[in-house]
Amino acid sequence: MVCPSYPPQDVTCGVGDYTRCLAEELARQGEDVVVLTSDRYRGEVHGPVTVLPEVRDWTIGEALRLTSSAVSPPVDLIHLQYTPDLYGQGMGFTFLPVVARIRSGPPAVVTFHTLVGGSLWSRVVAPVLLLTARWSISANEEVSAMIHRRLPWLAGRCTEIPIGANIPTNPAGAPRVSRAALGLPQEGPLLVHFGLLYPGKGLETLFAALSQLLCVQPHVTLVVVGDNRIENMGYLEDLKALAERLGVASSIMWMGHRSGDEVSRILSAADLFVVPYDDGISIRRGSLMAGLAHGCPVVSTVSSLPSAYLRDGDNIALVPPKDAAALASRIVSLLAQPEEAACLGKAALALAERFTWPVLAKETRALYAGLLRR
Repeated sequence: MVCPSYPPQDVTCGVGDYTRCLAEELARQGEDVVVLTSDRYRGEVHGPVTVLPEVRDWTIGEALRLTSSAVSPPVDLIHLQYTPDLYGQGMGFTFLPVVARIRSGPPAVVTFHTLVGGSLWSRVVAPVLLLTARWSISANEEVSAMIHRRLPWLAGRCTEIPIGANIPTNPAGAPRVSRAALGLPQEGPLLVHFGLLYPGKGLETLFAALSQLLCVQPHVTLVVVGDNRIENMGYLEDLKALAERLGVASSIMWMGHRSGDEVSRILSAADLFVVPYDDGISIRRGSLMAGLAHGCPVVSTVSSLPSAYLRDGDNIALVPPKDAAALASRIVSLLAQPEEAACLGKAALALAERFTWPVLAKETRALYAGLLRR
Protein backbone atom coordinates (compact mmCIF):
# COMPACT_ATOMS: atom_id res chain seq x y z
CA MET A 1 0.00 0.00 0.00
CA VAL A 2 1.46 3.37 -1.00
CA CYS A 3 0.33 6.73 0.42
CA PRO A 4 2.49 9.73 1.38
CA SER A 5 -0.11 10.82 3.96
CA TYR A 6 -0.39 8.10 6.60
CA PRO A 7 -1.29 8.96 10.20
CA PRO A 8 0.13 9.86 12.56
CA GLN A 9 1.95 12.72 10.84
CA ASP A 10 2.05 16.42 11.61
CA VAL A 11 -0.25 16.95 8.61
CA THR A 12 -2.50 14.24 7.21
CA CYS A 13 -5.60 14.15 5.05
CA GLY A 14 -8.68 12.04 4.44
CA VAL A 15 -6.79 9.83 2.01
CA GLY A 16 -4.30 8.99 4.74
CA ASP A 17 -7.10 8.09 7.15
CA TYR A 18 -8.71 5.94 4.45
CA THR A 19 -5.42 4.12 3.83
CA ARG A 20 -4.93 3.45 7.53
CA CYS A 21 -8.45 2.09 8.03
CA LEU A 22 -8.29 -0.10 4.92
CA ALA A 23 -4.77 -1.40 5.65
CA GLU A 24 -5.68 -2.32 9.22
CA GLU A 25 -8.85 -4.12 8.15
CA LEU A 26 -7.02 -5.99 5.38
CA ALA A 27 -4.52 -7.15 8.02
CA ARG A 28 -7.38 -8.28 10.29
CA GLN A 29 -8.72 -10.33 7.40
CA GLY A 30 -5.40 -12.10 6.96
CA GLU A 31 -3.48 -10.07 4.41
CA ASP A 32 0.20 -9.22 4.89
CA VAL A 33 0.14 -5.44 4.48
CA VAL A 34 3.13 -3.12 4.23
CA VAL A 35 2.57 0.64 3.88
CA LEU A 36 5.17 2.78 2.15
CA THR A 37 4.80 6.36 3.30
CA SER A 38 6.58 9.65 3.90
CA ASP A 39 9.50 10.02 6.30
CA ARG A 40 7.24 12.42 8.22
CA TYR A 41 5.38 9.45 9.72
CA ARG A 42 5.49 9.56 13.54
CA GLY A 43 3.99 6.25 14.64
CA GLU A 44 4.95 2.63 15.26
CA VAL A 45 6.50 0.78 12.35
CA HIS A 46 5.82 -2.78 13.56
CA GLY A 47 2.37 -4.13 14.20
CA PRO A 48 -0.46 -5.77 12.27
CA VAL A 49 0.46 -3.36 9.48
CA THR A 50 4.17 -2.80 8.79
CA VAL A 51 4.92 0.85 8.03
CA LEU A 52 7.97 1.95 6.02
CA PRO A 53 8.42 5.72 6.52
CA GLU A 54 11.24 5.86 4.00
CA VAL A 55 10.37 8.39 1.30
CA ARG A 56 11.25 12.08 1.31
CA ASP A 57 10.76 12.82 -2.41
CA TRP A 58 8.36 10.77 -4.51
CA THR A 59 10.59 10.39 -7.57
CA ILE A 60 10.66 7.87 -10.38
CA GLY A 61 13.75 6.44 -8.67
CA GLU A 62 11.54 5.34 -5.77
CA ALA A 63 9.20 3.70 -8.27
CA LEU A 64 12.13 1.81 -9.77
CA ARG A 65 13.23 0.65 -6.33
CA LEU A 66 9.77 -0.58 -5.36
CA THR A 67 9.34 -2.61 -8.55
CA SER A 68 12.81 -4.13 -8.38
CA SER A 69 12.98 -7.92 -8.19
CA ALA A 70 15.44 -7.49 -5.33
CA VAL A 71 12.97 -5.71 -3.06
CA SER A 72 12.48 -7.45 0.28
CA PRO A 73 10.03 -8.74 1.32
CA PRO A 74 8.77 -9.73 -2.15
CA VAL A 75 5.73 -7.73 -3.25
CA ASP A 76 2.73 -9.52 -4.75
CA LEU A 77 0.70 -6.40 -5.51
CA ILE A 78 1.12 -2.63 -5.20
CA HIS A 79 -1.91 -0.51 -4.27
CA LEU A 80 -1.34 3.18 -4.95
CA GLN A 81 -3.57 5.89 -3.45
CA TYR A 82 -4.08 8.91 -5.71
CA THR A 83 -5.36 12.46 -5.53
CA PRO A 84 -3.91 15.37 -7.53
CA ASP A 85 -0.57 16.55 -6.13
CA LEU A 86 -0.57 14.01 -3.27
CA TYR A 87 2.93 12.98 -4.38
CA GLY A 88 4.23 16.53 -4.78
CA GLN A 89 4.54 18.76 -7.80
CA GLY A 90 7.04 16.55 -9.62
CA MET A 91 5.05 13.35 -9.14
CA GLY A 92 7.60 11.17 -10.94
CA PHE A 93 6.56 8.35 -8.61
CA THR A 94 3.12 8.20 -10.21
CA PHE A 95 4.73 6.54 -13.22
CA LEU A 96 5.03 3.46 -11.02
CA PRO A 97 2.35 1.49 -12.97
CA VAL A 98 4.29 2.16 -16.20
CA VAL A 99 7.53 1.02 -14.59
CA ALA A 100 5.84 -2.09 -13.16
CA ARG A 101 4.52 -3.07 -16.60
CA ILE A 102 7.87 -2.50 -18.34
CA ARG A 103 9.69 -4.56 -15.73
CA SER A 104 6.99 -7.24 -15.55
CA GLY A 105 6.76 -6.36 -11.86
CA PRO A 106 3.86 -6.83 -9.45
CA PRO A 107 0.47 -5.58 -10.68
CA ALA A 108 -0.28 -1.99 -9.71
CA VAL A 109 -3.78 -1.01 -8.56
CA VAL A 110 -4.65 2.69 -8.22
CA THR A 111 -7.48 4.09 -6.10
CA PHE A 112 -8.66 7.45 -7.41
CA HIS A 113 -10.15 9.54 -4.61
CA THR A 114 -10.75 12.53 -6.87
CA LEU A 115 -9.76 13.68 -10.34
CA VAL A 116 -10.62 17.33 -9.73
CA GLY A 117 -8.16 20.09 -8.86
CA GLY A 118 -4.40 20.08 -8.58
CA SER A 119 -1.77 21.31 -11.01
CA LEU A 120 -1.80 21.04 -14.80
CA TRP A 121 0.74 18.22 -14.47
CA SER A 122 -1.60 16.24 -12.23
CA ARG A 123 -4.33 16.49 -14.87
CA VAL A 124 -1.91 14.89 -17.32
CA VAL A 125 -0.86 12.16 -14.90
CA ALA A 126 -4.37 10.96 -14.04
CA PRO A 127 -5.21 9.60 -17.53
CA VAL A 128 -1.76 8.00 -17.73
CA LEU A 129 -2.42 6.22 -14.44
CA LEU A 130 -5.81 5.03 -15.66
CA LEU A 131 -4.24 3.71 -18.87
CA THR A 132 -1.28 1.95 -17.28
CA ALA A 133 -2.59 0.60 -13.95
CA ARG A 134 -3.50 -3.08 -14.01
CA TRP A 135 -6.79 -2.06 -12.42
CA SER A 136 -8.37 1.10 -11.04
CA ILE A 137 -10.63 1.67 -8.05
CA SER A 138 -13.03 4.60 -7.96
CA ALA A 139 -13.61 5.75 -4.38
CA ASN A 140 -16.87 7.55 -5.13
CA GLU A 141 -19.61 8.22 -7.65
CA GLU A 142 -18.04 11.43 -8.98
CA VAL A 143 -14.87 9.65 -10.08
CA SER A 144 -16.89 6.81 -11.62
CA ALA A 145 -19.06 9.27 -13.56
CA MET A 146 -16.05 11.23 -14.79
CA ILE A 147 -14.33 8.09 -16.07
CA HIS A 148 -17.48 6.91 -17.84
CA ARG A 149 -17.99 10.34 -19.39
CA ARG A 150 -14.44 11.21 -20.45
CA LEU A 151 -12.65 7.86 -20.75
CA PRO A 152 -15.44 5.34 -21.38
CA TRP A 153 -13.09 2.76 -22.93
CA LEU A 154 -11.35 2.48 -19.54
CA ALA A 155 -14.52 2.10 -17.47
CA GLY A 156 -14.38 -1.69 -17.84
CA ARG A 157 -11.09 -1.72 -15.89
CA CYS A 158 -12.40 0.28 -12.95
CA THR A 159 -14.34 -0.92 -9.91
CA GLU A 160 -16.18 1.41 -7.52
CA ILE A 161 -15.38 0.67 -3.88
CA PRO A 162 -16.43 3.56 -1.60
CA ILE A 163 -14.67 4.87 1.48
CA GLY A 164 -15.78 4.27 5.06
CA ALA A 165 -15.88 6.31 8.24
CA ASN A 166 -12.50 7.16 9.75
CA ILE A 167 -14.03 7.71 13.20
CA PRO A 168 -14.68 4.62 15.36
CA THR A 169 -18.23 4.21 16.58
CA ASN A 170 -19.44 3.28 20.02
CA PRO A 171 -20.38 -0.38 20.47
CA ALA A 172 -23.99 -1.27 19.74
CA GLY A 173 -26.11 -0.74 22.82
CA ALA A 174 -23.73 1.77 24.40
CA PRO A 175 -25.62 4.50 26.32
CA ARG A 176 -25.99 7.89 24.68
CA VAL A 177 -23.17 10.18 25.80
CA SER A 178 -24.30 12.93 28.15
CA ARG A 179 -23.57 16.52 27.26
CA ALA A 180 -22.18 17.15 30.71
CA ALA A 181 -19.49 14.53 30.17
CA LEU A 182 -18.38 16.42 27.06
CA GLY A 183 -18.52 19.90 28.54
CA LEU A 184 -21.38 20.85 26.20
CA PRO A 185 -24.42 23.04 27.00
CA GLN A 186 -27.13 21.20 28.89
CA GLU A 187 -30.07 23.00 27.28
CA GLY A 188 -31.17 23.69 23.73
CA PRO A 189 -30.60 21.87 20.43
CA LEU A 190 -27.07 20.75 19.60
CA LEU A 191 -25.86 21.02 16.01
CA VAL A 192 -22.50 19.45 15.11
CA HIS A 193 -20.24 20.17 12.14
CA PHE A 194 -17.20 17.93 11.76
CA GLY A 195 -14.29 17.87 9.29
CA LEU A 196 -11.10 19.59 8.23
CA LEU A 197 -11.63 23.35 8.10
CA TYR A 198 -11.10 24.79 4.64
CA PRO A 199 -13.14 26.74 2.08
CA GLY A 200 -15.95 24.79 0.47
CA LYS A 201 -17.32 23.10 3.60
CA GLY A 202 -20.24 25.54 3.73
CA LEU A 203 -19.52 27.05 7.12
CA GLU A 204 -20.31 30.54 5.85
CA THR A 205 -23.78 29.31 4.86
CA LEU A 206 -24.17 27.52 8.19
CA PHE A 207 -23.29 30.65 10.17
CA ALA A 208 -25.81 32.72 8.18
CA ALA A 209 -28.44 30.03 8.79
CA LEU A 210 -27.57 30.04 12.49
CA SER A 211 -28.27 33.78 12.70
CA GLN A 212 -31.79 33.08 11.40
CA LEU A 213 -32.21 29.96 13.52
CA LEU A 214 -31.46 31.82 16.73
CA CYS A 215 -34.59 33.92 16.22
CA VAL A 216 -36.64 30.73 16.59
CA GLN A 217 -34.33 28.63 18.78
CA PRO A 218 -32.40 31.09 20.98
CA HIS A 219 -30.64 28.29 22.91
CA VAL A 220 -29.25 26.37 19.95
CA THR A 221 -25.50 25.63 19.99
CA LEU A 222 -23.29 24.83 17.01
CA VAL A 223 -20.26 22.68 17.80
CA VAL A 224 -17.49 22.87 15.19
CA VAL A 225 -15.05 19.96 15.43
CA GLY A 226 -12.10 19.70 13.09
CA ASP A 227 -8.41 20.22 12.50
CA ASN A 228 -7.06 23.33 10.85
CA ARG A 229 -3.97 23.21 8.67
CA ILE A 230 -1.32 25.89 8.97
CA GLU A 231 -2.05 27.17 5.47
CA ASN A 232 -5.70 27.71 6.47
CA MET A 233 -5.11 29.66 9.70
CA GLY A 234 -6.19 32.87 7.95
CA TYR A 235 -9.41 31.16 6.88
CA LEU A 236 -10.19 30.16 10.46
CA GLU A 237 -9.75 33.76 11.60
CA ASP A 238 -12.04 34.90 8.77
CA LEU A 239 -14.70 32.46 9.95
CA LYS A 240 -14.50 33.73 13.51
CA ALA A 241 -14.75 37.31 12.27
CA LEU A 242 -17.82 36.36 10.22
CA ALA A 243 -19.42 34.80 13.29
CA GLU A 244 -18.90 38.05 15.18
CA ARG A 245 -20.42 40.13 12.37
CA LEU A 246 -23.45 37.86 12.17
CA GLY A 247 -23.92 37.94 15.95
CA VAL A 248 -23.62 34.15 16.35
CA ALA A 249 -20.15 33.87 17.94
CA SER A 250 -21.55 33.18 21.42
CA SER A 251 -23.57 30.26 20.05
CA ILE A 252 -20.57 28.51 18.47
CA MET A 253 -18.18 26.19 20.28
CA TRP A 254 -14.85 25.71 18.48
CA MET A 255 -13.48 22.36 19.61
CA GLY A 256 -10.57 22.07 17.16
CA HIS A 257 -8.74 18.79 16.67
CA ARG A 258 -10.06 15.92 18.78
CA SER A 259 -9.19 12.24 19.03
CA GLY A 260 -11.37 9.77 17.18
CA ASP A 261 -12.97 8.67 20.45
CA GLU A 262 -13.81 12.26 21.40
CA VAL A 263 -15.31 12.97 17.97
CA SER A 264 -17.40 9.81 18.28
CA ARG A 265 -18.76 10.92 21.64
CA ILE A 266 -19.62 14.38 20.32
CA LEU A 267 -21.41 12.93 17.29
CA SER A 268 -23.35 10.61 19.60
CA ALA A 269 -24.63 13.65 21.51
CA ALA A 270 -25.70 15.64 18.43
CA ASP A 271 -29.32 16.43 17.65
CA LEU A 272 -28.38 17.13 14.03
CA PHE A 273 -25.19 16.72 12.02
CA VAL A 274 -24.97 19.67 9.63
CA VAL A 275 -22.53 19.63 6.70
CA PRO A 276 -23.76 22.05 3.99
CA TYR A 277 -20.95 21.52 1.44
CA ASP A 278 -20.73 24.22 -1.22
CA ASP A 279 -20.51 21.62 -4.02
CA GLY A 280 -23.12 19.28 -2.60
CA ILE A 281 -23.20 15.99 -0.75
CA SER A 282 -20.92 13.13 -1.77
CA ILE A 283 -19.90 9.72 -0.46
CA ARG A 284 -16.30 10.86 -0.96
CA ARG A 285 -16.67 12.90 2.25
CA GLY A 286 -15.17 11.09 5.23
CA SER A 287 -16.97 13.51 7.55
CA LEU A 288 -20.32 12.48 6.05
CA MET A 289 -19.43 8.81 6.49
CA ALA A 290 -18.74 9.48 10.18
CA GLY A 291 -22.15 11.09 10.62
CA LEU A 292 -23.93 8.20 8.91
CA ALA A 293 -22.01 5.61 10.93
CA HIS A 294 -23.14 7.26 14.16
CA GLY A 295 -26.79 7.27 13.11
CA CYS A 296 -26.96 11.05 13.09
CA PRO A 297 -29.80 12.85 11.32
CA VAL A 298 -27.73 14.54 8.59
CA VAL A 299 -28.55 17.88 6.97
CA SER A 300 -26.52 18.64 3.85
CA THR A 301 -26.80 20.05 0.33
CA VAL A 302 -27.95 18.82 -3.06
CA SER A 303 -25.26 17.65 -5.49
CA SER A 304 -25.30 18.15 -9.25
CA LEU A 305 -24.66 14.39 -9.52
CA PRO A 306 -27.54 12.34 -8.11
CA SER A 307 -26.38 9.69 -5.66
CA ALA A 308 -27.43 6.06 -5.74
CA TYR A 309 -27.09 5.98 -1.96
CA LEU A 310 -28.23 9.33 -0.56
CA ARG A 311 -31.95 10.11 -0.81
CA ASP A 312 -33.54 13.31 0.46
CA GLY A 313 -36.17 12.66 3.10
CA ASP A 314 -35.21 9.00 3.34
CA ASN A 315 -31.71 8.77 4.85
CA ILE A 316 -30.63 12.41 4.67
CA ALA A 317 -32.11 15.92 4.55
CA LEU A 318 -30.95 18.07 1.62
CA VAL A 319 -31.22 21.76 0.75
CA PRO A 320 -29.74 23.80 -2.13
CA PRO A 321 -26.06 24.76 -1.66
CA LYS A 322 -25.27 28.22 -0.31
CA ASP A 323 -28.91 28.86 0.63
CA ALA A 324 -28.90 29.92 4.27
CA ALA A 325 -32.67 30.48 4.43
CA ALA A 326 -33.40 26.96 3.13
CA LEU A 327 -30.84 25.48 5.51
CA ALA A 328 -32.30 27.30 8.52
CA SER A 329 -35.83 26.26 7.53
CA ARG A 330 -34.89 22.58 7.22
CA ILE A 331 -33.11 22.60 10.57
CA VAL A 332 -36.10 24.28 12.27
CA SER A 333 -38.43 21.70 10.73
CA LEU A 334 -36.36 18.74 11.93
CA LEU A 335 -35.94 20.16 15.42
CA ALA A 336 -39.71 20.64 15.60
CA GLN A 337 -40.32 17.06 14.41
CA PRO A 338 -37.96 14.82 16.40
CA GLU A 339 -39.73 11.70 15.06
CA GLU A 340 -38.74 12.64 11.49
CA ALA A 341 -35.18 13.36 12.61
CA ALA A 342 -35.02 10.00 14.38
CA CYS A 343 -36.21 8.20 11.21
CA LEU A 344 -33.46 9.91 9.21
CA GLY A 345 -30.92 8.79 11.81
CA LYS A 346 -32.08 5.17 11.70
CA ALA A 347 -31.96 5.15 7.91
CA ALA A 348 -28.50 6.72 7.96
CA LEU A 349 -27.27 3.99 10.28
CA ALA A 350 -28.74 1.30 8.02
CA LEU A 351 -27.05 2.88 4.97
CA ALA A 352 -23.73 3.01 6.84
CA GLU A 353 -23.63 -0.80 6.86
CA ARG A 354 -22.70 -0.59 3.18
CA PHE A 355 -19.64 1.47 4.08
CA THR A 356 -18.16 -0.54 6.95
CA TRP A 357 -14.48 -1.40 6.68
CA PRO A 358 -15.02 -5.19 6.84
CA VAL A 359 -17.30 -4.94 3.79
CA LEU A 360 -14.97 -2.60 1.89
CA ALA A 361 -11.89 -4.69 2.69
CA LYS A 362 -13.66 -7.86 1.55
CA GLU A 363 -14.45 -6.23 -1.81
CA THR A 364 -10.85 -5.03 -2.11
CA ARG A 365 -9.48 -8.50 -1.33
CA ALA A 366 -11.74 -10.01 -3.99
CA LEU A 367 -10.33 -7.56 -6.52
CA TYR A 368 -6.76 -8.42 -5.47
CA ALA A 369 -7.44 -12.14 -5.76
CA GLY A 370 -8.90 -11.73 -9.24
CA LEU A 371 -5.83 -9.84 -10.45
CA LEU A 372 -3.38 -12.30 -8.94
CA ARG A 373 -5.13 -15.24 -10.63
CA ARG A 374 -4.56 -13.72 -14.07
